[in-house]
Amino acid sequence: MDIPEYVLIEYLLPKNYGKPKIEIGNYYLSWNDKSPGIPQKEISELKTFLRNAITYFGIMFEVLNSVWKTKNFQKQQLPREFNPFVRILHCNKMRKISYDLYMAPDGSTFIDRLERIGISKVNGLTKGNGITEDQARESMLHLKWTLGELLFNRRGLSKATAFGRVD
Repeated sequence: MDIPEYVLIEYLLPKNYGKPKIEIGNYYLSWNDKSPGIPQKEISELKTFLRNAITYFGIMFEVLNSVWKTKNFQKQQLPREFNPFVRILHCNKMRKISYDLYMAPDGSTFIDRLERIGISKVNGLTKGNGITEDQARESMLHLKWTLGELLFNRRGLSKATAFGRVD
């Protein structure tokens, strides 16, 4: 379903979304220019998710490199978009919001936000399309966008981070 950008901005995205400064240890989130950001109330949840995910970055990178270095994989020479990714998923308690963190074989790490919007009843939008009340109750609209890329700040490398501790 292709939804025009003005419809997303005007009707589907709340006005209180922002792009706060997010830093975890020596990692920081470089926001995607086209991302609307996140609501203020999700900042601590996103930071907690990233803090937990960062502890697995070394393992994720090793797994990707071992897959990348296999002889069978190198022979296939797949285009970049078909390269393997490691994904970590986080769902909030109400399971309406989730964050997906993807790491590529080169170590680049991106974060997506997925929001589920349920259709609660038959209304003008659903009535004319032959959707029953039961189908409307079970229907979900998913909005997904890339929040940005998680980058490593090499200038601020502290002794604590160098030894594996992430604040």
